[in-house]
Amino acid sequence: MSNDVIFEDEQGNRITREDLAYVTKGHVDFALIGREQIPFEAIELHQKARQEGQQYGNYDKAIELLKKTCLMADHWPYPVYDLAFTYLLQKNYEQALQYYRLTDELEPRGFFTAKTAIYALEGELDGRFPPGLYLTYLKIEWTDNEQEKLEIASSIAQKCPDFAPAWKELATLHDDSTQRMKAIAAGLAQNPDAETEGNLLINKALVLDKEGKTEEAIGILGNLIMNNNVTLANDAMSKFVLNQIINRS
Repeated sequence: MSNDVIFEDEQGNRITREDLAYVTKGHVDFALIGREQIPFEAIELHQKARQEGQQYGNYDKAIELLKKTCLMADHWPYPVYDLAFTYLLQKNYEQALQYYRLTDELEPRGFFTAKTAIYALEGELDGRFPPGLYLTYLKIEWTDNEQEKLEIASSIAQKCPDFAPAWKELATLHDDSTQRMKAIAAGLAQNPDAETEGNLLINKALVLDKEGKTEEAIGILGNLIMNNNVTLANDAMSKFVLNQIINRS
């Protein structure tokens, strides 16, 4: 195998150094996805809707404006996603799930956390998870306090051990490699959504690389990148981490 080839899967597909030459820092600008052909009026109305919801807490008005935006730009996932989130904040979980599903149809490779939201809300409606669990889980994202994040994730994992996203958070929040690997194994065992699964695998690769098992880490990242179902966020992060490992080596 050429020194330029970093990874080759069983089908002979390869990842080369050139493929990773221009990777970003692992972030995806979801706000720009699908926006290319959107009328300026729709963009402006979307911003007004977000302002009504975020700054003023006027969720009914935000929903009204978001629905108008969706009619003006019916292939744009961003206002649909915001509509789902606004319904979630109103604790209208069925409507929230409906629009998260529509978001996922518009961007099948993942738009923000839509896939995780679908996983969680479907579980709530099926009775696998208690009502409101996903809204509680989002408190982890809303706080900057690392200890508080850890406490919320630990509480959810203890009460609902089959809720994979909580284990994903613990895999990131724990400093100890053994605890991280236990959280990763627990999360992967719960049939997670694609976004959560990819995040868990990336964390597993990071731990393995830290332990000196770099080839195994590269294998995990390479297979994730080659997976046709990998989400946009996981693809970007996998390439970023893989590039970091290769450059360090």
